Amino acid sequence: MSKIIAIANQKGGVGKTTTAINLGVGLVKNGSRVLLVDLDPQGNATQGLGFDADSLEITVTTIMRKMINKDYTFQRKYGILPHPEGIDLLPANIELSVLETELISLFFGREKMLKTYLNMISDEYDYIIIDCMPSLNLIAINALVAADEVIIPIHAQYYSVRGLEQLLQTIGSIRSNGLNETLKIAGILYTCVNDRTTSFRNIQEILKNAYSENIKIFESYIPRSVKAEEAPSYGQSIYKYDISGKVSLAYCKFTDEYLFPNERG
Repeated sequence: MSKIIAIANQKGGVGKTTTAINLGVGLVKNGSRVLLVDLDPQGNATQGLGFDADSLEITVTTIMRKMINKDYTFQRKYGILPHPEGIDLLPANIELSVLETELISLFFGREKMLKTYLNMISDEYDYIIIDCMPSLNLIAINALVAADEVIIPIHAQYYSVRGLEQLLQTIGSIRSNGLNETLKIAGILYTCVNDRTTSFRNIQEILKNAYSENIKIFESYIPRSVKAEEAPSYGQSIYKYDISGKVSLAYCKFTDEYLFPNERG
């Protein structure tokens, strides 16, 4: 059985896709079988791994519609794309944006369509990473219901912190309403960090005081870098694009901290 990780934050531009791709490839480098599920109609993870999202005929939307129609006859690798760096991808494109209307029309089980699918393929992978869209709509709820745990990337800036409570409330509601009672928060990851600024240290202090008793805040953080912004345009992870760079090293440390939390400090 695979561990399912949702990378979630309803605010856009906080490094969700970059984290999903590079955590995924980092896990591959540690010998794991990894599937990345692009659950954002912008298809950023799909494009970031070098695929033309708009030209794809089979996407996560295709799979979700099969779940809605209870069509379970397809092969396990149906629609899944292999990437040269060893990670598999279930892609997405703009077609996903109309799927919520179809889900809303269902009377029963609409929050569990993605979970149903991932349960069907879970023995194919050690980890399944879901790159969530920047919202808390029904499609995002599907990701949180399917997940074992959530990683929350957050920019070390005041306006990025303000939306965190809404996500935490949603996670709490999913637990309390019995949709996923065992859902855990793996931790909060700082991204796009300039660690020489007073602002970063202030944000660290604010989050530490507010959440650290109940939520892990990863010691690792991802620095701001032009290289990290360029890598997706080449369809590569940061490990491939800038193997010795500071962001590559940071994601390596983060992956190690995620895998071996008791070995730090």
